[in-house]
Amino acid sequence: MLKLDTRDFSKAAYNALTALKTTVGDDCKKASSAVQSLPAYISTWGLHRLAGDSVKYCRPDASQQTRYKGQVYHKFLTTLQELSDVPFKPDDPATLVTMQDVRAYTGLNRLAIELAREWSFWAVPILGKAEVL
Repeated sequence: MLKLDTRDFSKAAYNALTALKTTVGDDCKKASSAVQSLPAYISTWGLHRLAGDSVKYCRPDASQQTRYKGQVYHKFLTTLQELSDVPFKPDDPATLVTMQDVRAYTGLNRLAIELAREWSFWAVPILGKAEVL
């Protein structure tokens, strides 16, 4: 069973967003918007679709205007994987789609929603006020 100190949870979110700020460069405000929409996205569509969009937006032929989404989603999934005891690959949506243990997937999805809320909290202080798209 995963035991998580809430300070470690906040620290993981804070550190990931700080690193993401360097990665997205001039797209910080767009990235902030994507981060703040993560809780609703995961609640509605699930982690497997987030992983699929991560791959889609990180492709070399992806539009430069949406690449920040792939960077946000990939960093989020990587952070989630580091926090959880659930074996999945952030770069491979199939590891989530084909997960046999529905309780493990449901638990991971719930943990992802909580992590997304923490990311959303830290988005404005680190990335800046979201840009309305």
